[in-house]
Amino acid sequence: MAKYTAVIMGGGPSGHSAAVRISELGGKVALVERDYIGGICTNWGCTPSKAMIESAKVARTVAESGKYGVKVNDFAIDFRAVAERRDKVITNTRAFITDLLEHHNIDIFYGEGQILSPGKMLVRKGKLDPDGETMHYTGEEVELEAGHIIISTGSKPLIPGFIDESDPSIVSSNRLISIDHLPKELTIVGGGVIGLEFATIFSNLGAKVTIVEFLDRVLAMMDEDISAEITRILEQRGIRILTSYKCLSIENGLMKAENMKTGKVEEIDAPMTLVAIGRAAVIHEETYDKLGLKYTRKGVEVDDYQRTSVPGIWAVGDATGRSILAHVGIQQGIVAAENIMKKEGEPLRKMDYAVIPAVIYTFPEIVGVGIVPQDLEGVQVVKVPFDINLRAGIEDYPEGFVKMWIKDNQILAAQAIGHNVSEIMQEVANMIALKTNIEDVAGIIHAHPTFAEIIRSTLDYALERAVDFYI
Repeated sequence: MAKYTAVIMGGGPSGHSAAVRISELGGKVALVERDYIGGICTNWGCTPSKAMIESAKVARTVAESGKYGVKVNDFAIDFRAVAERRDKVITNTRAFITDLLEHHNIDIFYGEGQILSPGKMLVRKGKLDPDGETMHYTGEEVELEAGHIIISTGSKPLIPGFIDESDPSIVSSNRLISIDHLPKELTIVGGGVIGLEFATIFSNLGAKVTIVEFLDRVLAMMDEDISAEITRILEQRGIRILTSYKCLSIENGLMKAENMKTGKVEEIDAPMTLVAIGRAAVIHEETYDKLGLKYTRKGVEVDDYQRTSVPGIWAVGDATGRSILAHVGIQQGIVAAENIMKKEGEPLRKMDYAVIPAVIYTFPEIVGVGIVPQDLEGVQVVKVPFDINLRAGIEDYPEGFVKMWIKDNQILAAQAIGHNVSEIMQEVANMIALKTNIEDVAGIIHAHPTFAEIIRSTLDYALERAVDFYI
């Protein structure tokens, strides 16, 4: 029986990060993966969606090239080539992660892991079917022994019970991101992060897109100003958005949806319907019950150190239900690894959820960081439009704004919509985390002209000393 410091179930961002960190600290690690190394993020989430977003971005740039004085006639989108590029990016990323694991001498077992006890795991070798449910076993089994087991089993798309998953017109995000043909029309159920990113991809690649959202606005978790701005922009670009609509049925591409305010029933016909109402942690109820492991429908319960209710068993990533963001999962994996490998007398490392940048890769991008205060007493709310930024004017990206909630000269939260905000808002995240006085950053020279100057501009405006613009 092979013996390890830790055995990790799942090779996604949280799992392989934990594996590498334990190895760096001198531990011996086995990683069990039933599908592809890289998990959801690499194979069906972050990586392929962002690869396709880049293709969509280029398509939009070419379509609008005339405004830059560059005329392009009769350009066409080769969706199969888009898909091939997407698949190449996936393969390269998967290979990179595999090489990283091998570099750190991590043993990889392909198959389905079953926790027998806190220190033992049975691996039934095999491969997951593309349907995401059926395992194809080789018949070979191996038992692994470890001082610690880390659950990093990820998540899966949520599909409501009234929807027939066998209907070929209905797809999850996992399926849609893998197609090699462009649907002429696409209906999206859900106006959250996944729904809006896919709407951005497919509308810019030539599909007619309709979004059906149960709530009264898209991106309901964001500030209302953000929701209103992205709705305006997407509708201006031809995306139809139906809010306060309840999906009644979907059959053979025909959706019936009821307006909950008026009672009107809308029929939407499209060859493909994406159900994007969220994701749920993969739960192994029978195993967890036998172990006495505490869990809910949201995921495995963990403390701030990534420990489960059973000593020797840890959980990280989507499996915990705390967040489905890859960068959160990576940090959870590192925290768990360092706590497993800590030396006697050293304190445990605590997971900090206070400052988590969340990015939505629409055109333009959307970012939120920090917790928007409910009580606005003593809070300064500052909103600066992107069109005051010179670089935005030069490149013709005037849409959007930066909005900050500030108290005692410290940023509590910030949200932004605009070109390249996924990059420039990290400065704000750092300020929130470090509790930086805004005067200290406002006094630092920012390069000109850059998009990042919008941060200094917003801080200057908050300090009532903006010298290069007015609102």
